[in-house]
Amino acid sequence: MIGDALKRLTRHSAVYAAVPAVHKLLGFLLLPLVTAYIGTRGNFGVVEMAAVTVAVAAQVLGINLLHGMTRFYKDYETERERLQLVSTCFLILLATTVGALLLAVVFAEPGAALFFGSREYAPALVLTAGILVAQTASQVGLRWLQILERSLVYGVVTSVKLVLEIGLKVWFLVGLGLAYTGVLYSVLIGELVVAVTVGAVLLARAGLAFSGAMARRLVRYSMPLVLSGLCMFVLHQGDRFFVLDLLGPEEVGLYALCYKLGAIGNTLIFDAFGLIWFPLVFGLRDAAERERLVRVVLVAFNVVLCTFSLALALFSAELTRLMADASFFEAHRAMPIVVAGYVFWALFQLASTELYVRERTGVVSLLVAGAAVANLGLNALLVPRLGYPGAAWATLATFALLAAATWVVVGRLAGARYDVARVLIPIALGSGLFLAGERLADGSSTGALVLRAGLVAALPGILWIGGFLKAEERDKIRRLFAVAPGRPPPGGAAA
Repeated sequence: MIGDALKRLTRHSAVYAAVPAVHKLLGFLLLPLVTAYIGTRGNFGVVEMAAVTVAVAAQVLGINLLHGMTRFYKDYETERERLQLVSTCFLILLATTVGALLLAVVFAEPGAALFFGSREYAPALVLTAGILVAQTASQVGLRWLQILERSLVYGVVTSVKLVLEIGLKVWFLVGLGLAYTGVLYSVLIGELVVAVTVGAVLLARAGLAFSGAMARRLVRYSMPLVLSGLCMFVLHQGDRFFVLDLLGPEEVGLYALCYKLGAIGNTLIFDAFGLIWFPLVFGLRDAAERERLVRVVLVAFNVVLCTFSLALALFSAELTRLMADASFFEAHRAMPIVVAGYVFWALFQLASTELYVRERTGVVSLLVAGAAVANLGLNALLVPRLGYPGAAWATLATFALLAAATWVVVGRLAGARYDVARVLIPIALGSGLFLAGERLADGSSTGALVLRAGLVAALPGILWIGGFLKAEERDKIRRLFAVAPGRPPPGGAAA
């Protein structure tokens, strides 16, 4: 029944949306403490590169097996077979990541020079490899909970892990003065708690059983996903390697902070919205109604995101000063560029909705792969000339090209017709207001802050007074967010 499915999706999506949002918010709130006690900008850069290394290594070593586990779990009829599937996935990932850990121990110093820019960070490489093992294993357990629709347990487990990591991070940094190793130790211990628990449960219930047939099925399914996963990694994190290689870990630290703060809009607004939006739009049966809804949301959500992004860009200096140690303050220079990039990233996600609905995921992969190649070229061109702001400009240009290409492809393959001008108007207006703020409201005086706040308010105000949102669009937005759990969305019907 579609109604029952939407009810479950709404309930579980709310938890899955809320938990990461709260976790990321707490991570942002910890930034002042971390940047003050981590020692140097280079140390902060090493922590960032550790996260990047874990992300790319996980893709190469098989994290996409989790997609196969999700896909095939319900294919098996008995509880024993399903547990064996989870156990097989767990053992494969444990084997590949432990192998990586052993290599990190043996080649710690040359590996640190490659990934972190200096042999002195050899302990960081070993800790990073340990985090990779524990985090990958813990992800098996968390995905298992998602498959079982145990969203409340998922929220409790991840929250306990987060509280443990935060407590340890404060103790290691402030109490013991461990600098960057304190951050890495706190993450490692938090992930280990979940990983050991998963292993114990599987051992008790399934005996850590391994199936060769299941392993082959998982590998066949997940291998094609490695390329798209690596392309996504390039888009969001690959630029750190250019900055590290050309400018060193100090500049990586500045860029990492700039990027974290610049992506707040995507983290707090679009990520949560997307978890609810996609299940909702997939429930619409009428293609014409779905296209109209996407068109309305593209316009209205873009106004919200542009307003929030304008606020981030205009108050980037104050936000950076509030959220980081004084040695990181100059990172605010490139923050508005990253902010603008993630406006286009959100537009790409919304514009590609029709491709996902029509199961044209191969087209999405090709678009992302093309964007990844463009991103590499732009970083190679801009970072040597502009420093870490060049990486930010590469991000903006890549995401804008990706959004435009997706818009064209969706129009040609799916016949969807979205109003380009009405999406670009808020972006152009926001850009003009930002430039006006940079020229007229420089500094942190009370008058300058008030003027900037007025410019932020002016964006939706001008659009509202000018009649930018049509009556039909306002009505559809109210209906979209008024959908009650268990009721079919606008244009849909319960089966």
